[in-house]
Amino acid sequence: MITKSDFLKFKQCPSYFWFHKNKPEVLAEEKIDPFVDRLKRQGYEVELFARNLFKEGVLVEGKLDQAVAQTNSFLDQGAKEIFQASFSADKLFVSCDVLVWNDLFQGWDIIEIKSSTSKDRKKSEHILDAAFQRILVQKAGLKVVNVYLVELNKEFLKKGEINPSDLFKESEITTECIDLEQDLLADIQHAKDVLSHSEPTSCPCNHKGRSSHCRAFNYLYPKVPKYSVYDLRAIGNSKKKLAELVDAGHIALESIPDDFKLNKTHEKQLEVYKSKETIIDHEAIRNKFLDLEYPLYFLDYETLACGIPKFETTFPYQQTVFQYSLHILHEDGAIEHKEFIHRDQSTPVHIVAQKLREDIGDKGNVVVWNKGFEGKCNVDLAAVNPDLSTFLLDLNARIFDLMLVFKQMEYVHDGFKGSYSIKNVLPIICPELNYDILEVSNGAQAVVEYEGLIFGTIQKEKQEKKFNDLLAYCKLDTWAMVRIFQELTKIIKQ
Repeated sequence: MITKSDFLKFKQCPSYFWFHKNKPEVLAEEKIDPFVDRLKRQGYEVELFARNLFKEGVLVEGKLDQAVAQTNSFLDQGAKEIFQASFSADKLFVSCDVLVWNDLFQGWDIIEIKSSTSKDRKKSEHILDAAFQRILVQKAGLKVVNVYLVELNKEFLKKGEINPSDLFKESEITTECIDLEQDLLADIQHAKDVLSHSEPTSCPCNHKGRSSHCRAFNYLYPKVPKYSVYDLRAIGNSKKKLAELVDAGHIALESIPDDFKLNKTHEKQLEVYKSKETIIDHEAIRNKFLDLEYPLYFLDYETLACGIPKFETTFPYQQTVFQYSLHILHEDGAIEHKEFIHRDQSTPVHIVAQKLREDIGDKGNVVVWNKGFEGKCNVDLAAVNPDLSTFLLDLNARIFDLMLVFKQMEYVHDGFKGSYSIKNVLPIICPELNYDILEVSNGAQAVVEYEGLIFGTIQKEKQEKKFNDLLAYCKLDTWAMVRIFQELTKIIKQ
């Protein structure tokens, strides 16, 4: 039996699909990622909330045969709206988020609920998902009239109790599903054929970057080094180059021929790997620092993004700032630290803006790590704080992105392994600082912890410690930027 989830694995990688169905014990263990787990929970919460759009809906429960039997029972009883309607035919199985009777055309509409937003372009996987359902529902003998995609309305702004009809937007995707049908039928047959074959000895992931490898990759290619050609920065975007290297057997970085044409980023990464000597473009870094105006405000935000907005005057998936850390470096070397964390369920979008206004003066550059993130947060804060919008937008005009030194390869160390994440840069430049000793050691964990504090059931006697753990994490983020800046300043002065 091939489920919709199985089929999506097939689309990711046919070999992975085979092992998932026939030999799952060899697959690499799925990494426990609190951020991914939270996204899954949010997807389920969105689906549950969207069911409020269908007042007569009945829910199918159970798995596979039990679910199919219950669906048929609801159909026999004349149900007009069915949640998780399940069908099995031709060795395939699928559950539809909602199946709705179309009285006008005497057939059924399939409603696919996604936790994406209506401003996003219709993602191909959404269409694929819905098209798979349409094919199978028809194979099961039902007439399908239309297929709809229900997503979160990006224009929605929470003001009081949420009306489901305002939170969601519906778009018809019937034509897109029909256009995909013939190719999809061929893919379904291919998936069945794959299962009939013997164990795969290779997979197409060998032509993809490390982050896109399936869970069968390590089993199929056990001799690939932990740091290899697959770890060249964003090599997955250079598919032709990667394929040339792999097909020629140049998997280990040291095996790449000197005359093989790489882009400048990969050349520098390979150079420091082979030589173990750090590349520092003193002039480029000096020019970046030359025009900085003191005091320097090293700023980091922690944010909570919810599909279904939990704070007033926020929209779906808004990166709502609930905390910041601010280290202020004066020209004479003196350093101050200021911080804020919001501690209740009231919206933080006004108090955060006010606190920033109190803590940041009108002169001096604002130093961040990834200006796109903090910059967008400032724009969103400005939209709901008209009295402070000039100040907040001016912060963006004053932003200096320290990350660019490393993203633009002006400082390259083999220990970065091609990354410019502060978590990779910091241990090399400032080895005395360590996130691992903190109770909260990464941004994903911070989001989960904060959401549990404000909207969960954490006991009061434990809350203060958890707030302090969050403050300590955010404080290290800005102190890390200060220390990296100080070390770079020493280097270019030398």
